Amino acid sequence: MNHIRSFPNKQEINMDSAHSTELDIHQHFEVFMQRSLRGIMGSMKQDGLSMPQIYALLYLYHEGEMRISDIGVLLEVGKAAASQLVERLVQQELVERVEDESDRRAKKIRLLPKSLRLIEKGLAVQRLQMGRVMAQLSPEQMETVQTAFRYLIEAMRKMGRE
Repeated sequence: MNHIRSFPNKQEINMDSAHSTELDIHQHFEVFMQRSLRGIMGSMKQDGLSMPQIYALLYLYHEGEMRISDIGVLLEVGKAAASQLVERLVQQELVERVEDESDRRAKKIRLLPKSLRLIEKGLAVQRLQMGRVMAQLSPEQMETVQTAFRYLIEAMRKMGRE
């Protein structure tokens, strides 16, 4: 057996470094998301909501009124499954169907005050938890995190809605 080790060239090192950095970012982001969403998801699950219902409500909260078909795309389910999910939310008095002004045949889904209270309660839990985390950071670290989030949000905006 020949145990001669070849050394990577500069381009291979740069590619490995970039790939490693990207993997680190993905892993760190996954951990951050899982831990940061624990508060709001746990709070809303205690109120009897399923994960798909929570996702739909949060999306409506951040994006505003939307059609049932948009909710289906978001949740990666068909229109029938999205309609059933919305119907359960309507029965729980969390959303209402309203006429779509651009197409009177279509309906949009809108949050009701009860769902806003549930979301705000969950967000308060999340903010409290994240406040404890951020209290562990120095002012310089906080600025770095804030800058990183600005970059991420800017990149997402450039990509548009997906």
